[in-house]
Amino acid sequence: MVKKVYLGVFLSLVIILSFFSYYTIQNYSEPGNSKPETSNITIFLTGDVMFDFAVGPLIDSGVDVFGDFTPLFKTSDLVVINLEDPLTTSNDNIKTAVPVKANPEYAKILKDDNIDVVCLANNHIMDYGESGLNDTLKALKKYNITTVGVGENLQEASKPAYFVVDNRTIAILNFFDTTTFQEFAEAELPPATDNSSGFAPADWNVIKENLDQARTQADIVIVVFHYGNEYSTTPNQYQKNISRKCIDEGADLVVGSHPHVIQGVESYKGGLIFYSLGNFVFDQSNPSPKESMIVQLQDLNGNLTAIIYPFRITNSCPRFMDTQSAETFLESVKAESDADIKIENGKGIINMGVL
Repeated sequence: MVKKVYLGVFLSLVIILSFFSYYTIQNYSEPGNSKPETSNITIFLTGDVMFDFAVGPLIDSGVDVFGDFTPLFKTSDLVVINLEDPLTTSNDNIKTAVPVKANPEYAKILKDDNIDVVCLANNHIMDYGESGLNDTLKALKKYNITTVGVGENLQEASKPAYFVVDNRTIAILNFFDTTTFQEFAEAELPPATDNSSGFAPADWNVIKENLDQARTQADIVIVVFHYGNEYSTTPNQYQKNISRKCIDEGADLVVGSHPHVIQGVESYKGGLIFYSLGNFVFDQSNPSPKESMIVQLQDLNGNLTAIIYPFRITNSCPRFMDTQSAETFLESVKAESDADIKIENGKGIINMGVL
């Protein structure tokens, strides 16, 4: 009788343990592959931000240079900008043509306006060499602002930055293409190497290695490039090739800057490519960069939507267009794009589908 009781208890334990093991296996998911039942995430990405020239005095006088977008940024989960100047007081510029810099204390402006991520892989971050880069990183670290696209060596410069929002993991990578800057020696535009600091170069082997890692760790992968030809409204073939390869390799969104003007949007194999968002906060006399746009990526329960916000740069700051002007602007963007852009209430809406 006692043996039968022990046998019954043993069999019961076996059944319970078997069920527990099965349940655990069925519900285990690798990091970055979780699919929460609900998610509501907003991510803003901007074009070029520069605090030099006329922008610095505006900041010093108390102007919020992020203009009409500040309220949107402050309620967003993630805001990503491309900062086009080192934050340094150094006077030892290594780049002779138009070196730029800004007060390191301006990093507080970024923090106050909820800027989370600063992309630094561009043609100005090394204007004041390693000291200028180090000053920039120190200033941003002071306010807990994440940097991407630069580092003390190639591995640090090229690695993705990860953020978890609503149980979703978001990866952001940043690279700078130097092929359009043949007039500069490498000494003036020094990329990071295995043993020296600098920006992350847009070398495909480097991109692929880090993109493959990001794809295994993240639910949403965003690649930010500084590439293209200044003032060209059409992406060059290099931009197209490298951007499409990123989508092929698992990126969901590719965003570009540097041309200072708008370039078209391309829908490619379920991903989306914004070849150039133009300027965002910028002092520039050329009238063509005055009309621009930023993009908001929304993840609602796994459904991705990209929303284009047009604006006009007035006194170096972004200001909303009226609805009619915004829709006229969006019609011109749509005409240059290979994406299904729906224009509603002065915004452009692109449904990307379910992840």
